[in-house]
Amino acid sequence: MIVLTTVPAEKKEEKKTTSVAEFLKGVVKKYVCGYQARKEEKTKKTLKQAFVASSFAERRDETELFGEAIDNIMKTSTGRETMTALSKLGYSFHFDSGMDCGGYCLPGKKKVVVNSTCGFGFMLETIVHEGTHAIQKSLEKENAPDYCDMKAADMIRCRRAIEADACAHQMAFVYECKDVLPAVYNSARERGNPMFAAYVGEMEKSGDGKKAMQASFAAWYEYDHYIDGYDKNYKKHIRNWSEWGKKNNCDLCFMQDYPAKDVLKMCRYNGSVYMKPEFLNKGKAFSITEKDRQEIHDTIRRYAGAFGIRADSSILTMNGRTPDGKVVSENKSVNAAVVAKAGRGGR
Repeated sequence: MIVLTTVPAEKKEEKKTTSVAEFLKGVVKKYVCGYQARKEEKTKKTLKQAFVASSFAERRDETELFGEAIDNIMKTSTGRETMTALSKLGYSFHFDSGMDCGGYCLPGKKKVVVNSTCGFGFMLETIVHEGTHAIQKSLEKENAPDYCDMKAADMIRCRRAIEADACAHQMAFVYECKDVLPAVYNSARERGNPMFAAYVGEMEKSGDGKKAMQASFAAWYEYDHYIDGYDKNYKKHIRNWSEWGKKNNCDLCFMQDYPAKDVLKMCRYNGSVYMKPEFLNKGKAFSITEKDRQEIHDTIRRYAGAFGIRADSSILTMNGRTPDGKVVSENKSVNAAVVAKAGRGGR
């Protein structure tokens, strides 16, 4: 299970049914007609029918709440685009009020789970964020390796990138809420994460959506709270895969390349890749703390030793990073080769 969005502490106590009416006050309504209206109604209907209540007793309230969420998300361009694509993928949608996060996506089960108690506005952001992960999976390269089969550095690079992309789409949605759903915009502004600031700053400067997406994507890697939290999860997963492999006599973990160019095929804006592979292969985007590097390398060496095979050493190609987020050692000789091969899919 991958936790994808952290719930702000101040939102955890909000109740799902009391915040909606207040949230909707002052919403500017926009109307469409004809073919576009029918298309949007079809999207809404498909998504709402895919909702699964947590219990019979909660069915009515939860179904109504999810329906209101979808209706509001569809008031923005990014929301409509995301929900329309998501409605074609066959996912089910669920609420879980017992999580300490905003939600998560399970592509293998085609399931999106959302925390219904994190505040109505943040719930909308979460649905867009997790919906983006489902769309990413649908764009994945055919026969792409599972995370456990990827070389460690490739796995980390991949999972960071899809998080950065989902956050960029989330911020695009939030920005478009400024007039139609101001509570969403104002809440994100109060949280003040770097991805929001980068997106808004670029839009106010240039008005260019692609540049704003690029800025927000890059800003994810400057959010030390996020990158450290996800790195902690990556270490845990590597340990678990290693133990599973040894227990089940499987020597196939940590073996396959997954180059940056293939990762970015899942990260698109207006149907096109908007980041360059070189970004994922240099600087802070391709860095790790020395402590994490050593722990991961030791775990993989023990795994390989159990089978008498060569250990994946890709983690050693990553740049060094201090605990406070500063890149202190750029692996220039290795990275030059990595970047040169980014377009050819090799390492």
